[in-house]
Amino acid sequence: MASVKKFKFKRIWSVIIIAVLVLLVSFAATKIVYDQTFKRYDCEVTSHHPMLEETVNAREEKTYSSGENKLRGYLYRSNAAQKKDALIIMAPGFNSCADGYLWQIQELLELGWSVLAFDPTGCCGSEGASCKGFPQEVLDLKETINYVEKQDRFGYNELVLLGHSRGGYAVCCALEYDYEIAAAVSISGINSAMEGVIGSAATYVGPVAYGNYGFLWLYQAMLFGSETVNLRADKAISGSDVPILLIHGADDTTVPCDKYSVVSHRAEITNENAEYLIRYAPDNAEHTDLMFDDDGTANDDLIKIISDFLEKKIEKQRD
Repeated sequence: MASVKKFKFKRIWSVIIIAVLVLLVSFAATKIVYDQTFKRYDCEVTSHHPMLEETVNAREEKTYSSGENKLRGYLYRSNAAQKKDALIIMAPGFNSCADGYLWQIQELLELGWSVLAFDPTGCCGSEGASCKGFPQEVLDLKETINYVEKQDRFGYNELVLLGHSRGGYAVCCALEYDYEIAAAVSISGINSAMEGVIGSAATYVGPVAYGNYGFLWLYQAMLFGSETVNLRADKAISGSDVPILLIHGADDTTVPCDKYSVVSHRAEITNENAEYLIRYAPDNAEHTDLMFDDDGTANDDLIKIISDFLEKKIEKQRD
């Protein structure tokens, strides 16, 4: 009888040890894949299009901190005859940086908007061994807003947020905090960090991706804290009355319009000042190309829509 109990005891411990080993291996594998996905992104730009040179040469380079890293930002002041008394903070998408939106910035400058664009942690001119993940841009955007506020908004009266993809998610989440934001625009944004990671993985491996949900949440919570990881764009928008324009491409395969995007949660958004624009083909309706014309320059029509929205909402608040 004693030998039977001893055998059962050993078997139970064997099962526990195997289970622990499986969990450790799964967590390690999740960490490896995650870190590889969000590795550092560098873009060596040695020259710009001749039509952009004047804009680039006139910008003011800014440096400020986000956590232990220094971020690099670029302030573009509009010299248009009808320049606005507002500053747009532009948050770039995943694996992109401030210079990736120079055509859009130039178009905004011509319409009278001044812009501060920045390279997120682990990207191009900013420090950081990696991009760390979707929540990092929320933290970077918060520190960018804090920096701009400490500089008295560089002399501008209103503050506006504009973001694409990961930056679109960050812009929405920034509404969770007590900032004086006049209006915001989110383009091709994901709804949450977990939806962005799991949803993207599911595109390639199917439902099996959800088997790692717990490990992905735990690892991101270790990196950013549970409160930051749990931020959701739809909830942040709903908890705010800031006017926001949510733009998405109907043909977006990177962040599908009907799945884990911000606009896919439209039914849960209760902010009465939220507006929606879904772009359809052939009017450039994919994840990034909706911001560009076929010749690679800015999508003038979209930028004009954004400008009109911001101007209308800011004027309404002033009245």
